[in-house]
Amino acid sequence: MYNLTQKLAEIQYNLSKKVIEEDSFEKLQTVAGADVSFQKDNSAAAAAVVIDLDDLKVIDAKTIEVELLFPYISGFLGFREADAVVSVLKKLNSDFDVLMVNGHGIMHPRSFGLASHVGLLMDVPTIGVAKRLIKGNYKYTDINSLKTVEFMNKSVGACDEQKCISIGHKISLKTAVSIVMETSIFKMPEPIRQAHILATNTMKYKIK
Repeated sequence: MYNLTQKLAEIQYNLSKKVIEEDSFEKLQTVAGADVSFQKDNSAAAAAVVIDLDDLKVIDAKTIEVELLFPYISGFLGFREADAVVSVLKKLNSDFDVLMVNGHGIMHPRSFGLASHVGLLMDVPTIGVAKRLIKGNYKYTDINSLKTVEFMNKSVGACDEQKCISIGHKISLKTAVSIVMETSIFKMPEPIRQAHILATNTMKYKIK
């Protein structure tokens, strides 16, 4: 009998081996953020912004309306949202050096969350930023206001009370944490916060 989640898990395990966990970029001036907002059905809005690190101002923003054809299954968000995220990022007029995705990277039961999924598809340095951990057997080590998260005897991310940060692709955990903290005026970093606002407002306007 065909087991969908088992097949998807195998795909994630195999793709996780291709994730690069070190800094693979030469400059860092602009950071993009991407988010998807949806209602109970499959109608959704994907949004992307680009901010300048000098002043954290938005220099480009795009949103698109999409239909999410893949069902929601916990732990397999990449299969549901990755195409929408990639599609809206391709609409941007500005280049970006690093991407933040509203979702997990390697801090995932199979080391391949939405941020890694998008990062691998686009072959860009990517950071995962999520509000909470996916259930799992994690160990924590305090570092200032952050707790380093270990899974299977490996550091996979860091969390504070508002967010969890992890490697998506082509970036080190140290750099990922540094960029998130540098861009966090409020609870969430500006690229994610601005993309979330844009996606949410787009869905509200569509409903009206």
